[in-house]
Amino acid sequence: MTNSRSPSAVACIAAVVGIAALALCACHSAPTRIYDINPAPPLTRMDNYQSPPIRIDTVDVPPGWDRIEILTPKAGGELKIDDFDRWSAPLAQVIRQVLSADLAARLPSGAVIYPHLPKPGSALGVNVDILDFVIGSAQSSMSASWVITPAAGPQAARRNVATLNNPVAATDAAAVARAWSELIGQLADRIAADAASFKVP
Repeated sequence: MTNSRSPSAVACIAAVVGIAALALCACHSAPTRIYDINPAPPLTRMDNYQSPPIRIDTVDVPPGWDRIEILTPKAGGELKIDDFDRWSAPLAQVIRQVLSADLAARLPSGAVIYPHLPKPGSALGVNVDILDFVIGSAQSSMSASWVITPAAGPQAARRNVATLNNPVAATDAAAVARAWSELIGQLADRIAADAASFKVP
């Protein structure tokens, strides 16, 4: 028995195979890009810092940004999820680490306890809640609230809130990462200044 196909059937099969090949090529042409948030250089160092050491205990980010994929703005204020542009780790974890590095660049050696190290009983604990992050065609902004809690004693916890801004020249994934970097650096300036007002127990 012979198995013959009409010219139209052969053409259809060839078209399907061609489409599949194009799809595979498209997959190979769009590799996943991994982004990190880099520490921002300090404007000044607080070499006269004499308060207890400080540790960033928790960081919360807005629910829309609580994902591994990077969001970029679209027209009308919407955000686009790009499966091929991703953070190196969950965003809150990345921010906690880079905020610690920013504080270490602003304070004397030994004044910052990194997140995964044991926390001395005398250390200040900081809980950060990033309320909003917006990036547009000319400016990025971030609203953040934080609480600094001292070790047990007469000093009370202190709360603060700030809206921070920074100019931007683009809105792609790399620009989003740079905007987070600059604004977290500004946040580190504010937290360091607040921590400096606590006394060593």
